[in-house]
Amino acid sequence: MTSVMRNIVVKKIKVSKALSKSGLPEYDYSLNPYIGCLHGCRYCYAIDFTKGDPARRWGEIVYVKINLPEILRKEVKIYRRGVVGISTITDPYQSIEYKYNITRRSLEILLENRFRVSIQTKSPLVLRDLDILERYKDLVEVGFTITTLDETKKRFIEPWTPGAESLMYALKRLSEKKISTWIFVGPIIPDVNDDINDLMRILDLARETGSEIIFDYFRSHVGSIDMMRKYFDQSVIKKILSKDYLKWWNNLINILMKYCSEANIRCVTADEYWKNISRRRVGEEKDLLFFAEK
Repeated sequence: MTSVMRNIVVKKIKVSKALSKSGLPEYDYSLNPYIGCLHGCRYCYAIDFTKGDPARRWGEIVYVKINLPEILRKEVKIYRRGVVGISTITDPYQSIEYKYNITRRSLEILLENRFRVSIQTKSPLVLRDLDILERYKDLVEVGFTITTLDETKKRFIEPWTPGAESLMYALKRLSEKKISTWIFVGPIIPDVNDDINDLMRILDLARETGSEIIFDYFRSHVGSIDMMRKYFDQSVIKKILSKDYLKWWNNLINILMKYCSEANIRCVTADEYWKNISRRRVGEEKDLLFFAEK
């Protein structure tokens, strides 16, 4: 673990709604139990979709939506059932979840009311809720974001996340329980976490656990690029912003996809995944009328 000290601030707030209409094609709704994230990943796009102090002091300030479960319990009675992404701009199992249990309580409410749930996290704390996940395994899937299994690299780009070994253990445990799992390998950043041998280890983990792989490159946003400038070598930033960036990505993804095919691993790029989801949903009713303002 890194030895750098942080001045962490946790603030309780009340919200007027729990579920938000999702901008991602795979979800009908998003549910974010917290604002900000103590993982403090140094590339995270979520900083561009977070307002106020949690964005300005990324990784140090988090707001807890203390009344979210109570609001959610009302919403599930009037909203159309759909797929809920937990979470899209914060980690639902960051360390403060140990104390506040906002994610666990929300998960129970959603699944009891037969909403489908897709969890994305970088924490093995999800295993705490294994009792719920097993009970509703037909309605739930768990995805882990794994950018590297190299602990030195991980400490640099994701300084406050749990160790790689603990993520591997959690993924294997969920797989043993026949809970649907997937791995988001992204963002892959040139000269940072694009080492082929490291990526192959992640693919082997996917094969061992029967997990689908979703690959993605770093997508530039103003806030995340500004944050990266503070920590990454400027040559990395230049490559990301260069005209050859997508050429680098295409070369890398061709190598990875070839290995996926040979190893019989289900792999897809994020762009392909979103395109396929959108096609599958053509013809579905997308208007969520209950989001109309009162």
